[in-house]
Amino acid sequence: MQKKKYISIYFKCCHVYNRIYINKEGTAYVGRCPSCMTPVRVNIGAGGVNTRFFEAY
Repeated sequence: MQKKKYISIYFKCCHVYNRIYINKEGTAYVGRCPSCMTPVRVNIGAGGVNTRFFEAY
């Protein structure tokens, strides 16, 4: 069984961390704040970054 790819997000709105997972098309990481349900999307493209931790405002 292959593990799903994810990145870690710090949601500044509610001061919580969560993982967001790659969508089935493989074009973005998508998820929501676990507290207030604010959506977040991180697109995947050429010339991206190597970091796995991000902040959402």
